[in-house]
Amino acid sequence: MRYTTIIDITEWPNLYKNRAARIVYLHLVLKSGYHDHDRDLAEISIRKLSWDTGLTISATRHALEQLEKYHLLARSGKVWYVRKFVLEQPITSRPMTRRQEQTRASELEISNERREKELKQLDAERRALELRSQGKTQFMVYYEGLLTKAAAGDPEAARLVETHKKTYEAHRAQIEQEQNSDPK
Repeated sequence: MRYTTIIDITEWPNLYKNRAARIVYLHLVLKSGYHDHDRDLAEISIRKLSWDTGLTISATRHALEQLEKYHLLARSGKVWYVRKFVLEQPITSRPMTRRQEQTRASELEISNERREKELKQLDAERRALELRSQGKTQFMVYYEGLLTKAAAGDPEAARLVETHKKTYEAHRAQIEQEQNSDPK
């Protein structure tokens, strides 16, 4: 048994009144991954999702469209990114003294840095997901860039190409294995 977070979609009455959207969102939240490599990602076809939720394929497609419209889902290839939390800005009271204002400013700066870090992490996860759907890893893209530089005559790039060749081959073999073992 594990726990997860979920966004309170009752704040969007049009979405919450849609029974199919509620069921699909809840199902994807519960089925999305929780490990570092698959956090908030659910790899499932529309037909499988329809079967699991007991909805028609048409109702499932409509629910997915509505959830994407409200930015609760994003799709990249066969994988759905499920948004399970909202970055909110807390309402603060006015500071009474100069010291309180300095404290509030430093807390706000820390909060903004934390929020920016979370957004960068989400963006990095999205980019990694897009690369996976193209059959690549971030290392493979880096290595292929080194190959281009080495071909142009860069001696440092040529040295790095030789150093990292086995790692590149291992990444490529892993991607091929994942693609071959994919039942879809």
